[in-house]
Amino acid sequence: MKKVITVLLGLAAALAVTACSTIIQQDKGIDTVEGTVSYRERIAIPAEAKVTVTLSDVSLMDVAAEVISQQSFLADGKQVPFSFQLDYETDEIIANHTYAVSARIEVDGKLMFITDTSNRVITDPNKTEKIDLMLVKTH
Repeated sequence: MKKVITVLLGLAAALAVTACSTIIQQDKGIDTVEGTVSYRERIAIPAEAKVTVTLSDVSLMDVAAEVISQQSFLADGKQVPFSFQLDYETDEIIANHTYAVSARIEVDGKLMFITDTSNRVITDPNKTEKIDLMLVKTH
């Protein structure tokens, strides 16, 4: 009798794990935009510089862009190019909207470098899964 109960409990546990993994797989789809952040100037940034890369819905003018995904990290003594990966849920993407990736580098809360061009991704006809962002010095 104990063996039967043990086997049944084992089967129930296996079934529960399988059911959960099926639910997870049917959950929202995840896609990725990846690339690099660079600038042309031949200057080093301090180790405490903060790099922020953002994927935004920029469809509406005169309104703050809706952030879809964002990644921030410290330079920690490394120099450009910095690699980034922005994961986003595919069900958040609207086919007729415009999405862009931007980046900035700050030191002690002061902006040092920023993107100054629109870097469209996802729904753009020339979209790319890998994008190289070229930042410009702010001062």
